[in-house]
Amino acid sequence: MKKRNIRPQNLYIERRIITRMRIYLFVMLVLLAVIIFEVVQSRFSIQLAIGGISIGLVVGIIVSRTYHLSWDEETNKVIGQIDWIGAVILVSYLIFVFTKTDVVGYWKEGTSLFAIIIGITAGTMLGRVLGTKRGINKILEALKI
Repeated sequence: MKKRNIRPQNLYIERRIITRMRIYLFVMLVLLAVIIFEVVQSRFSIQLAIGGISIGLVVGIIVSRTYHLSWDEETNKVIGQIDWIGAVILVSYLIFVFTKTDVVGYWKEGTSLFAIIIGITAGTMLGRVLGTKRGINKILEALKI
């Protein structure tokens, strides 16, 4: 049986957090591949794609706070739990997800709208990963791990 290379930091992170971040990264990579393909095919404007990704990055960093990260003494791992602030952020994020097409649709339509929406979604996934990683690093640094 082949032994997997596990990064030392991952030994101190709850498995669900790692799985969640991998899913976000996978979705982001797929969406970025779609964006790059469409930009190369000249269907999307690179400015609209970058603008969407930038907006999504800001939203993702804010939404990464949905799960309050903390150190669990029993398991010696960083865990993520939804608290009341996280619940408010989650509800706000869900409203944003379901209404972003309508809101952006006031200014853009067709292919431009699709470019911005795909960019926002990819940026949101990237922002969630970066925000969560920053929170984990702060906890591990505070514990000198």
